[in-house]
Amino acid sequence: MSKDYYIELGSPPGMKLDFSADHYVKILSKKTDKTLLECIGDIISNRTDIHLCLSGGLDSQFSLMCCLELGKNVTAYTYRSFWEDTILNIEDVYIAEQLAKKYKFTHHIIDIDLKEFYDTKTHFKYGAELYNISPQIAVHFYFIELLKKKFDIDHIMLGGDPPQLQFNNTINSDVKNIKITGNKFFQDVMAPYYMFCESIGIECLRDIYYHSPEAVYKSYENNLDVIKNKKIYCNSQNSGRTGTIGVHKNKSNIYKYKFEYYKNIIPNLIPQKSETTGFETLKKLLAEESGIYNQYDILYRKDMKSMCVNSIKVRRTDNRIAVKDRPRSNPNFRNIRHDTELNELYLAFQKYIWENDLECVNRYSFDF
Repeated sequence: MSKDYYIELGSPPGMKLDFSADHYVKILSKKTDKTLLECIGDIISNRTDIHLCLSGGLDSQFSLMCCLELGKNVTAYTYRSFWEDTILNIEDVYIAEQLAKKYKFTHHIIDIDLKEFYDTKTHFKYGAELYNISPQIAVHFYFIELLKKKFDIDHIMLGGDPPQLQFNNTINSDVKNIKITGNKFFQDVMAPYYMFCESIGIECLRDIYYHSPEAVYKSYENNLDVIKNKKIYCNSQNSGRTGTIGVHKNKSNIYKYKFEYYKNIIPNLIPQKSETTGFETLKKLLAEESGIYNQYDILYRKDMKSMCVNSIKVRRTDNRIAVKDRPRSNPNFRNIRHDTELNELYLAFQKYIWENDLECVNRYSFDF
């Protein structure tokens, strides 16, 4: 199999991703008495110094605090994005600066002119060859490449979405088909980061939860602790609906659950109620200027997606993926396989929610 089509995270791996015609994601696990923090410590035990992308959001905050708890020497990097005379991600930069002051680690802020970046079509450089269809992720790759050139880093640690289990209330409590937040994310987001970092010769430490079977198990198990301790859960269904004039109801945002998930491991994170990345600000600016709600996607995402013909998302949409025992007419099939132990955890997760009066904490989700 071509190396371009296959990725393993960790050694032994906690995840395997196959991008061939018979594509799959295999998530491996191993029961352990260690805490998740201890498992993460084992994964980065060979590094005293850690280079970290710090956006200020919950995900990168969590990576930062894990490293500090483990006694690592952290150097953090934050990009400050501009669009003409507007700083787009000012909240992120502010939080990152406050964290650096509080915990006294080295912190570099790098300015990126997003208007110039997109006007010069630089985002195309980080697209098709990396199976990436996102103009936002392209900016991240550009930033990491700047760090490689300026600071000669040999690795980069980032945030990432932990495995947040979702209750599926349309099926009975004996289901073993795991519902997880953003299952498309493995192939559409995670994999391109590893492809890119390998292409410039640095180690990628994104989504650290998947870098060992033990970390995988403990990160899935943490969901059980959250629903038992906090009596809350998130739902896999969009429980709202569109129809009210001026109101788009789509209760799919699970920020509150994610915050409690992280707090169950690292308690002193700074919440971000807006949970924006700066791109939401840019989307709003472009919509206001043009009167077109999705102007950002029209200008920058549409062409990028059309060029990335080999990504899983585009191939499955075009029905060009043939998977054993699966017809081409099922474009949503992602073929995500979990170890039996994780299925057992999910069964316990489902049953606990079914049998107890817990609160669903999904929030309404908007593009900006």
